[in-house]
Amino acid sequence: MRKFLWDESVTGRQSAWDHFDLAWMKDTYPEICELFGPDASLSFDEILLLAGTCGYQPNPYFDEAYYVRRYADVRHAINQGQFVSGFDHYRRSGCRDRNPHWLFCEEYYLRENGDVARSLANETEFRNGYDHYIQCGDEEFRSGSWFFDPLKYIKSATETGIKSPFRHYLFHPKNVFDNLYFDRVWYAETYPEICLEVKKGSWHSLLHQYLSNINNNTYDPSRYFSERFYIESNPDLVPPVASGQFISGYEHFLLYGIRERRRPRADIDLERFYHHPYVQKLFLNGRVPDVFIAWCRFDGIVPNVQDLLEQEEAATKFSFEKKSAALAINAARSRLDFSCTQPDISIIVVLHNNFDMTLNALTALRSSHRRDIQLIIVDSGSYDETCHIEHYVKGATLLRFGGNVAFIRACNEAVRHAQTPFLLFLNNDTEIQLGSIQVAIERLRRDPKVGAIGGKMVRSNGLLQEAGAVIYRDGSVAGYMRGASPDVPEANFVRRVDFCSGAALFTRTELFKNLGGFDEEYIPAYYEETDYCVKIWKSGHEVIYDPSIMTIHYEYGSSNIKDGTGYINRNRKIFNSKHADFLSKKFVKSKLNTGTARSVKNLVSKRILFIEDRVPLKCYGSGFSRSHDIVTTMSEMGHEVTVFPIFKPVVSSTRLYNAFPDSVEIIWDRDINDLEKFFSERSGFYDILWICRTQNVRRLVPIIEKISHLMPSVRIVADTEAVSAVREEQYDQLVGTPEDKRPTLSERVCAEVECLLIATKIVAVSRHDADFLTDYGFTDVSVLGHVQTPKRTAKRWTERTDILFVGAIHDENSPNYDSLIWLVKVLWPALEGVLPDNARLLIAGHLGPRVTIAAFPQSPKVIYIGELDDLTSLYDSARFFIAPTRYAAGIPYKLYEAAAYGLPIIASDILCQSMDWEIGEEILQAKTGNLKNFYDVIIAAYHDHALWTKLRRNGLNRIMRDNTEYKYKKYIGEILG
Repeated sequence: MRKFLWDESVTGRQSAWDHFDLAWMKDTYPEICELFGPDASLSFDEILLLAGTCGYQPNPYFDEAYYVRRYADVRHAINQGQFVSGFDHYRRSGCRDRNPHWLFCEEYYLRENGDVARSLANETEFRNGYDHYIQCGDEEFRSGSWFFDPLKYIKSATETGIKSPFRHYLFHPKNVFDNLYFDRVWYAETYPEICLEVKKGSWHSLLHQYLSNINNNTYDPSRYFSERFYIESNPDLVPPVASGQFISGYEHFLLYGIRERRRPRADIDLERFYHHPYVQKLFLNGRVPDVFIAWCRFDGIVPNVQDLLEQEEAATKFSFEKKSAALAINAARSRLDFSCTQPDISIIVVLHNNFDMTLNALTALRSSHRRDIQLIIVDSGSYDETCHIEHYVKGATLLRFGGNVAFIRACNEAVRHAQTPFLLFLNNDTEIQLGSIQVAIERLRRDPKVGAIGGKMVRSNGLLQEAGAVIYRDGSVAGYMRGASPDVPEANFVRRVDFCSGAALFTRTELFKNLGGFDEEYIPAYYEETDYCVKIWKSGHEVIYDPSIMTIHYEYGSSNIKDGTGYINRNRKIFNSKHADFLSKKFVKSKLNTGTARSVKNLVSKRILFIEDRVPLKCYGSGFSRSHDIVTTMSEMGHEVTVFPIFKPVVSSTRLYNAFPDSVEIIWDRDINDLEKFFSERSGFYDILWICRTQNVRRLVPIIEKISHLMPSVRIVADTEAVSAVREEQYDQLVGTPEDKRPTLSERVCAEVECLLIATKIVAVSRHDADFLTDYGFTDVSVLGHVQTPKRTAKRWTERTDILFVGAIHDENSPNYDSLIWLVKVLWPALEGVLPDNARLLIAGHLGPRVTIAAFPQSPKVIYIGELDDLTSLYDSARFFIAPTRYAAGIPYKLYEAAAYGLPIIASDILCQSMDWEIGEEILQAKTGNLKNFYDVIIAAYHDHALWTKLRRNGLNRIMRDNTEYKYKKYIGEILG
């Protein structure tokens, strides 16, 4: 029986790795039995001394030789007699930030498992990440290292039923497995001498040798990484690698270098490769863990997916036909049911032969909308199995013509039988997608101006046929973004368009009848939907493109391209003769005009290009919440807004679309390097260029000067968001930078605001900042703060005990990070013993990719929550909101949000001064960085019910007076002019 010996006086807590497994040691090191006998029972101290003296592992989970070899300071401490062994060091202090085994990285584990990091920070039963990994994570198939994929290990193992892959490997260390970050085959071919060492038993495996050996630039893990190049290119890594902070340059690369897109080898440019749209999509969809693995997988060469799909369209059409044939068989066995009592919409499908494809279209239609549909089928002289369509479909209205009366006349006749206010004309060579019909119905019900709606038309090869369509001055037409990927930004926002394809076109029944239906001069087909949409525009209604409506279209499935071309040429002349007045106002046909011609301008709205550091999600804080509200408000006002980020997003594009109104165009696949080309492609399109943050104005000045001739009439709004010079001055004062070692405030401000001279309008976040800018010579500075809707939380004063801190922490240099550290390390320890036992400090907010909760200081009753989509429950449980900011610029969004939730605020004076709220009546003020003053203010307020009630009431009243949506729209309208 194995003995587990614990020394709780040292650890304070038992951990899964913190024991001596004497039976395992005797099996692994037989000489123990020779020295002490097979039945020897040794004390804890004896085993600890033995392990340290002989370099023995105390148990399979801790590798003594690796630990001592890796950390130079540990070797030195052992030599000095401070610790008996590496295990002794790890138990006493190393467990906080050292790696106990060559196949586990504490930092990697906590970064990849945010729930574990949060759990550790909030004082759970686990001592560190490794403790969690052994007790829980291994059984949950989590990975503790880049080099150990648990599922791949299970697949490679000869045994079955492995429940804890890492533990299994520790007891079977000679098992060989592959992983993405270490090329075992290449390594063996490159370093044959290591193979000999493995055979001799010096190492368990090639990976064991690589990760355990202090290689001094000798070994590379694959042909895609050069240790020597990486160290020489990053000389700052020499000391931390030498000290064992990183076992190699490769470990630094895996932890930080990949995210920073440093070069792993002289001829590998990860920065360039990362920006390839296909690579980004792979990364954001989780199909590759990072850009380095993407490079390895493709050997640095990404296939041109769109070219491949274009070349394979014939094959994809055959595939479409095969699937249609299979679905036809299914329909033969189970009729499609379109029986209805109260249909939402009348859907007209015109047929002329092509039975298999028809059944495919009707199957997709039935699946896309489970509510009642009035299906009107018009059989226009079919002679294939379509003649018996009623055997395969029930509940439809069926109209039959003896001959082929053509699509146009068939549709007009079918509309006579429509029983609903809405129509959908649908080709029988389409597959309309789930949710599309409901989206169209809701838009038609919601907006009476909308006369017709079309959606994203995708060809059988997966590329766009169109995302709305353009009419040029000569009457020619073009599908916008044809041949592009369906996920491109340009195809994924709602806009007004010239027309949409008749292959799937929604409209109003009464409007269709009033406008005379499809003009039969265009019989048999082509240009009839173009003509109809132009008549809609002339009637005062609008034609809308909505990307949430999506249809797969087997192009020319119901006709042939040769006949189609002939009809198009003929009918274009008819169209031109009917709509010369309309065409005279359209753009001349040119590829350079496509970006401008793609949408029909609303004469009472503006086209706005909004530039921000990143696509502004509210959860990012740091001014992004305000930017999000500005974009959303402008869109709700009817303006056409394009968001262009200086830096590409690091989140999935789907998350971005979920966060904004559907009419906002989000350029998620480009950054500042693409901005000049973007301006050129959209020459003359925008009325307003809104640049958020002064540093971005500075970045854009040379670009604007270079392309100003392309937008001579555009108005440039410089939204300062905050005066950064003030924050920099406060920071220098905080850290004690001598005055003669730093610029004066005046010098800082002048350097910051000089770039604003390029703007036609300057915006500040507060009257305080506006006055500041005015003092430096800028006139007529507009103020645009924060918008809030009061949402008073329900709990009474007696039900609230917590103090809440909310703030985004993008990196360790952010003001919120400084606030948090001061709050937890300095202020909270003083408060904790005085506040009631059930009082907690709650900390919530977005964390940047380089910030982990595990690095935050731990304290009893401090709860780290991280990012939440909805903070209502936190605002409802807290008695006060605290903002102990020690250096800042602008006004934090979180203060207005807290007040809107009815939560009284205690903030540092540097924040209160910029808010212009009445101290003691609407907000409580404490001296910045002053422990005693903050303590006194909090303790006095915490127990004062009357004060709490007054602050709550007055804060809400201030929000309702100054920060309503109505006023926000008014302010934005004045800025836009």
